[in-house]
Formats: sequence, C-alpha cells, structure tokens
Amino acid sequence: MTRQPLTTRQPLPTIYHGLDAAAVARLNSLTGQRSLNPGEYLFLQHTPAKSVYVLESGMLMMERSSSTGRRQVMAFMHPGNYIGITHNEHYDFTVSALAKSTVCEIPLKAFVVLQDEVPQLKENVRRIGGNILAHAFDQVFALGQKKAHERVCFLLKQLSDRLPQQRCHSVELIMTRQDIADYLGLTIETVSRAFSKLKQEGLIDVYSAHTIEIRDMAMIEELALAD
Repeated sequence: MTRQPLTTRQPLPTIYHGLDAAAVARLNSLTGQRSLNPGEYLFLQHTPAKSVYVLESGMLMMERSSSTGRRQVMAFMHPGNYIGITHNEHYDFTVSALAKSTVCEIPLKAFVVLQDEVPQLKENVRRIGGNILAHAFDQVFALGQKKAHERVCFLLKQLSDRLPQQRCHSVELIMTRQDIADYLGLTIETVSRAFSKLKQEGLIDVYSAHTIEIRDMAMIEELALAD
C-alpha cells in the first residue's frame, strides 16, 4: 500500500515529503501497522526505543512523569504526526491512545540506516524534529507567560488548526479535563473556570464536556498567540 502524506489547513512536514517512488517503496517495506484501543499504551517512558511511528488515525497523548509521580502532558498527537524521536536508547515519554487509533510502525535501526541512504528522508526527519521543537517552545511560552483562559485558547487553536476548514469552529475534546490541566500546567478547577470565562465573554459555547463551539475565532487566535 502506498501511503500519502497527510495534510491540514497548515501542512506539517511528513516523512514522505519529496520521496520518489523507489524510496517510498523501501520505506513502506519496513513498516507494519498497530491498532490501539482507548487507554492502551503505544510505549512507556524508560522502555527501550525500538521503533518510530506515524499516527494514521485517531489521537494519541504524550506524557512524561517525574520520579515523584508528577505528570506533564507534552502533546496531543493527530494523524500525520511522527512519534518516537529520542536521543538515547530509551523513550523519554509515554504515549497512549485517547481514541481508537492506528499507527504505522517502523523499526528504529532499519529506519536510521534508510535515512543514511536516502538524504531526503533524513531531511524530512530533521524538519519534523524542528517542528516538534517549535511546538515545545510555544508550549513553554504559554505555560510561563499566559493566563489560564489564554492557555485554554492556546489548546483550542491547536486543535482547530488540525480540522478541515469547514469544521474548524467545532472542537471535540477527546481528552479529559485532567489531561488538559496537565498539558496547560493548571488545576482542573482552574481549567473549568477558564472555559466558563471564555463562555461568559461570548468567545465559545460549551455544549458538553467534550464539545466546544468557537464563536469568535479571531479573538481565540489572538489570545492564543505564542509571542
């Protein structure tokens, strides 16, 4: 099966970008598929890094825990995201499924060898790493400089950016309020108050714990800006 790059309203780099048919065939020959049910782990923090992954469908959550058990949610991952970049022999984070998901799995050693043989693939991985770093900088800024309701806007913009244009104002929050709190560095109570504030100001409607309608996208984007 020939896999095509997945795109959004703001295209993200993918490992398939610019590869010729021969390179795509070689990459696909290394890959297998895994299906995950909600709550199932793709891999755990500190376990040996044996594979890298591309999310094909569903949603995954990346988190990191301290030795004292404190948790920081690092990212919510969408189709097209590349997962498993590590700088040592073990994963530095845990990844689990928030919804029924399918991933493309690539053995790490074979993938590294192929990168050395296909310069465009190595460049794609470099670009993906840069995109991940930029996301991390945005998140650090949001956690350090923004008020609670602005942090919630930061998340809503991230989620809406991954939706088709015609659906970008209706956001499904598959994750729990605790997941959101641990992503934004807030308590659950503060997250609830932040959603209430945005609703009172007419920026969103809250239809349920998992469905948000963005009524003023321009203001949400302004409050979410990481600069």
